Amino acid sequence: MRDASSKANTDVVLWDSGSGTGSIFFFNYDFVEDDMRELIRNPKFRQAISLAFNRDAVQKGVYFNTGEKTTGTLSPKAMEYLINDEGKKVYADWRDSYVDHDPERAKKLLDEIGVKDKDGDGMREMPNGKKLHIRIDIPADASQEHKSKDEQLRSDLAKVGVKLFSNPIPPQAFDDRWKTGTLMAHSNWEVGDGPNHLVYPQWLVPLEYTRWAPLEGQWYQQLGTGTNETQTNLDPWKRNPPRMEPDKNGPIQKLWDIYNQTKVEPDEMKRVQMVWDMIKIHISDGPFFMGSVANYPQVMIVKKDLRNVPTRDNLQLGGMVNPWIHPTPAVYDPETYFWEKPEDHT
Repeated sequence: MRDASSKANTDVVLWDSGSGTGSIFFFNYDFVEDDMRELIRNPKFRQAISLAFNRDAVQKGVYFNTGEKTTGTLSPKAMEYLINDEGKKVYADWRDSYVDHDPERAKKLLDEIGVKDKDGDGMREMPNGKKLHIRIDIPADASQEHKSKDEQLRSDLAKVGVKLFSNPIPPQAFDDRWKTGTLMAHSNWEVGDGPNHLVYPQWLVPLEYTRWAPLEGQWYQQLGTGTNETQTNLDPWKRNPPRMEPDKNGPIQKLWDIYNQTKVEPDEMKRVQMVWDMIKIHISDGPFFMGSVANYPQVMIVKKDLRNVPTRDNLQLGGMVNPWIHPTPAVYDPETYFWEKPEDHT
């Protein structure tokens, strides 16, 4: 792009993406198969997967050594992280919780939960002796960014004795299959949501079916409608809609309880503290979603004679391009941009 800039009469401007994860990976917490779901719900299993993942390689090969390696959070531009020093620490604690590339620690965690190589072929089995195969269900039209990250994850997991393979799914069928719990894992998204966790809380707490706990998210959606009191004799995956109640002592119920308090708490700082409390559950019981590289820059191509377009240094947060609820460049006063020679653009 820079090589062609003189011919095209353009400049390259880099704004912060504001992404909390870069390309992500997350399991279906409500996966239909009992033995695999039990493993997915074990925090040590997910922590081992995260620790086996070489994010340095993804940062170099996919994001050109930009951004910051992350376990996965909401946007680092979020208000709850920037409000004071405690917020900055909460962000750093979540970002760094399982970010280290530590294959030996990953192996130890897998051994602790009984995920071992029982037959001596170099690959691990589940606690019940069944071969452990992680299947990434990915929309067939996923971009190369996500496929490259998945290939790195596949290679890294093989080094700790875990087999992973990709399973392309027709994009138009993906949502329906995800919410029924028949897909095991997801990888072609990112988490960029902000600038307030409670404006867009669905990654922080399961409230609907598209993210990491689809059946429990659908249970939450139906609260107060009477639907959850029906079809109680049916398997959760066969209900309409598919749904299940969370474990009363589990992390999702704890997240719901805190989230429900935020909806009736008028004091802003108390709400912020509640967000921090939910993040602490993600640290202790997570990761529920695994990021790669956060806040990598986004490239903006600007005509050289278009004036008043801000640079990163002109913006208070350096840019926040990726979050869907933060429309860019609409928030950066495009009504004040102007052509130096408007007659050349009529």
